[in-house]
Parts: sequence; structure tokens; C-alpha cells
Amino acid sequence: MLVTPKSSRLERAVTFLDGLKKRIKNDSGAKAILKRALSGDNRHLRQTYPLLLPTLEGISEWQQDIWIFVACLSVYHYHHPEPAPRSFAQSCLDLHNKVPSNGPERRFRSLLDTTLIDIQSPITALVRQFKSQDIKVYYPHLITDLCNWDHPDQFVQDRWARGFWRAPLPPDISGEAGVDA
Repeated sequence: MLVTPKSSRLERAVTFLDGLKKRIKNDSGAKAILKRALSGDNRHLRQTYPLLLPTLEGISEWQQDIWIFVACLSVYHYHHPEPAPRSFAQSCLDLHNKVPSNGPERRFRSLLDTTLIDIQSPITALVRQFKSQDIKVYYPHLITDLCNWDHPDQFVQDRWARGFWRAPLPPDISGEAGVDA
């Protein structure tokens, strides 16, 4: 098992997503392939492999699924310029503050209890809402957070909950190191 500082994974995520944007900038076919992969259909997911897998060398297969999923989201709900670094919880809070219902908070509470294997559908639904409300997502942080989602300490879920409900982070919940398997 290789222990990698979170900042190293974050830097790689930034480079990965920036490279993807540059490669598909004028390629509407590639953009369509990546957006279709959000349907969850394995046939559409496999079509993303030539675009994404060559740039994911050295990342474990289960983490590649996370990187591919977030890459597809970043193409579906693209921002220019890139937003300042922020957690997914901040985007959820922005949605909660914009929408006059308790739906976003209910979705967020449910998301915190969702396992990594089941997380794509609720995150995709939230990103669709973010797009409709013009709320930005910082995708590199989403990659790093989802790579640590199943950590036994659940420090990502705790950090997201504290961010959403605006509680200060204790010093031991920083999540500075991640584990690459």
C-alpha cells in the first residue's frame, strides 16, 4: 500500500482535469461520450476508456472508476473559469441556500450515509441541480474526497457535515493523508 499526501493526489487531479479540458475543448463527440457515461450504462462507460485510461496510469482500478466518474461530471457541468477550491459540501450548502425547500438538505444528509459503491447516482442528481442553479463544483477536491470516502474514520463525511452546517473542524479531522491502493 502506498501512502500519498492528499495534496499530491489533489495536484494530480487538477492536472488530470485540466488536461482533459484541453484535449476535448473542440471535440463535441468526446464531450457527448463523457456525458453519456453518467447514465451508468457500462457500454457508455467503456467508450470513455480511450479518452481517460491512458492518463490514469498508476491509479488503482477501483480509484480509476472515481476519476472517470468525476471527469464525466466535470464535462457535464463545466465552469470557466475554474472555481476557487471548495468542498462538495459548500456546493450543497449553496444549493440549500438558493432553493426554498428542505430537499437539498435531505439529499445531503442521505449522501453522507451513502456507500461509495452507491454514491454516483445521488452525486449526479445533485450536480444536475447545481447546473440548473449555476452553482460551481471544484472537481479536483471531489476526486480526492471520494478516494477517501470509505475510510473507516469517515473523515470526509465529517468534514462535509461540518462544512455544510458550518461547524469548525477539529485539528485531527484534517484528512491530510490519503491511501492509494
